[in-house]
Amino acid sequence: WFFKDIRYFANIFVNTFGVVLEAQFFIAIANTVLTLIGLSLMKIPQLDSLVVMIFILSMIPVAGVIISAVPMSLIAYTDGGVKAVVYVLLMVLLIHALESYVLNPKLMSSKTNLPIFYTFVVLFVSEHIFGTWGLIVGIPIFIFLLEVLGVHSVGNEKKTKKKRVKKERRVSE
Repeated sequence: WFFKDIRYFANIFVNTFGVVLEAQFFIAIANTVLTLIGLSLMKIPQLDSLVVMIFILSMIPVAGVIISAVPMSLIAYTDGGVKAVVYVLLMVLLIHALESYVLNPKLMSSKTNLPIFYTFVVLFVSEHIFGTWGLIVGIPIFIFLLEVLGVHSVGNEKKTKKKRVKKERRVSE
């Protein structure tokens, strides 16, 4: 019984963690596309290598945006001077604000079936507790705790009960 319980809770955590990584992947795509549009409007050279770098670094919440701003600023400085650097930094700030306050909570809530308010609060609190890693592990830990405590939303009681019965059947097999 002990290992069945551990397997059940491990499946919950791993599935939720996968959903969070999937949402982060979509956020990275949106961040890359928005940054590409902004950089192409500013006519910044070397867009192909910048786009690859931005996408890879966008997989790291918060810190990836800051790290990717350094090479973009250096290229903007060599191409257009201080004025171009200011434009790049403003663009990065706007995209980061959009990502942090709109995209991240919306995608996380749609993927995890949590209300946007809870998602936003969990992301905010977990980022302050765990740092950057809190943005990745905060939602899975919260959903794991909800599952352990048996908390389910009122409108989804029938759906969650059916899902739980199916999961218990799979675990017992």
